[in-house]
Amino acid sequence: MLEALWLSWFVHAGCPMPFIRNLAVGILCSWMVLDAAIVFRRKTGAAENRDRYSMKFIMLASPLMMLIALLAAFGEFGTFGAMHTAAPQIAGLCGMTAGIGVRGAAIAQLGRFHTPNVAIRPDHMLREHGLYGLVRHPSYLGALAAFAGFGLALGNWLAFFVIAIAAPCIYLVRIREEEAALGGAFGESYAAYCRRTKRLIPWVY
Repeated sequence: MLEALWLSWFVHAGCPMPFIRNLAVGILCSWMVLDAAIVFRRKTGAAENRDRYSMKFIMLASPLMMLIALLAAFGEFGTFGAMHTAAPQIAGLCGMTAGIGVRGAAIAQLGRFHTPNVAIRPDHMLREHGLYGLVRHPSYLGALAAFAGFGLALGNWLAFFVIAIAAPCIYLVRIREEEAALGGAFGESYAAYCRRTKRLIPWVY
């Protein structure tokens, strides 16, 4: 009975719920530190580097996006208060967790070919199975889902829309550069792979 009452309060309390917002910030920071520790140890040398600017762009634009979203989240304008429910924030946490899981699985499946910079190794192979059989960039799909979920979990519409608009723009820059490098390296094989798969959303885009 007490658990039911507590859950009812948790879901229907006025928003934004600071506990959920702060939990989301903690999860995001922990994930980004762990993600960077895993990914940046695979940075390649100059001979394999095809990255003109996308890594630097992501490293500059992503923190700026997060800063703007956090400033909005800790203000009063655009809060979920009028909704009187924590459901969007809870849904955001779930989406954030799922996105982190998808990105982690994609990084694991690509293995040592997943690098922070756009790079083509001498023994580089196209990965066309697992998540990569559904979309060409599942790690970016996971990151975008995690960021969108984080925006909802902050409990502020302005913060959510900042992330929902900025994050795809940031990653599309990276995707364009990455696909140009892969197309140049693998030619028709990569073109055929592109015809079979979508960039980010299975069967859609």
